[in-house]
Amino acid sequence: MIEIVHQYKKDWSMFTLASLLDKSKDYRIHLYVPEHLWDDAPIEWAIAHFDEIKIYQSWWNTEDTAKMICHLKNWWKDKVPSLNKRILVAGGNRIFLREIVTGNIPEEDFFMKSLSFISHKHRFKDHPRFKNYYSRIGVPTIENAGSQLDPEMILFNWDVLKNFKDEDLFMPGNDLPREFYNLDARIDGCTNLALMKNLKLFKHSMMPLYMNGTVDTLLDKDCLGLKEVADYNNMLRKGYSLNIQHKWAMRGYIHIPISVQLGIPWDCYTSLIDKIPVQFRNARLNEALLQKAQKQKETLGKLLQTGFKLGKL
Repeated sequence: MIEIVHQYKKDWSMFTLASLLDKSKDYRIHLYVPEHLWDDAPIEWAIAHFDEIKIYQSWWNTEDTAKMICHLKNWWKDKVPSLNKRILVAGGNRIFLREIVTGNIPEEDFFMKSLSFISHKHRFKDHPRFKNYYSRIGVPTIENAGSQLDPEMILFNWDVLKNFKDEDLFMPGNDLPREFYNLDARIDGCTNLALMKNLKLFKHSMMPLYMNGTVDTLLDKDCLGLKEVADYNNMLRKGYSLNIQHKWAMRGYIHIPISVQLGIPWDCYTSLIDKIPVQFRNARLNEALLQKAQKQKETLGKLLQTGFKLGKL
């Protein structure tokens, strides 16, 4: 079993939870619900539909990952039984496309003494051709930059994590909160940037690309050709999880770059709508997603047909 840690987002977390309903029950969910969303959150529905779920009320609105993991570590470090060895941070508008553990998450003994598996935001940083594009558009890849690591997808080793001091992982430099011995003050002082920078300092590994599907900067800036955009779409839909940034997910199809419109498998989200209870659906959001999925199907189909006829694909 693994632990899945997720910060609740109105409307979007219903897609996350819906994507877990048909998966094997080899996980436990830790759902952090902001206090201002608590009354309208699907608390009773989640408890009724998931055998293993823990729900916490959170007060923070930013730096979700660092604050959640700091709280989780301090809450569970002395509990018996404690957490399972593998802890997966699954943040953002994330949905799961494969089984949670079987064939996708390494066995417990694979971790050995590593603290984490992390993911770089530049998905093409090792591509023989496209890796140079980042510099050309003004965002060069910096291997050890915490700002270029994705805080919304991390796999932690609990056996190692629980022994760390909060200041060694979650807080920037020597900037410790004045009331350091107060847990709430320590949580308030946590930042995602500090966490990602510090994770690079300790034994870690990089996740395979398929684990964390996102909108890459090269897609955002329309740097790729049609074939590469179609391949990216195919890679995302065959991946482990998919997290589409809010700005692209909410906009209508005419207000997003063509590479984003064609490169993101919107139907992976729309296929989950029927699994969400009617009272927790956002009709406006669902309509935007359905429209993008339909337009993509029509446009990409015609473009691919033309490309094959011309011998370009």
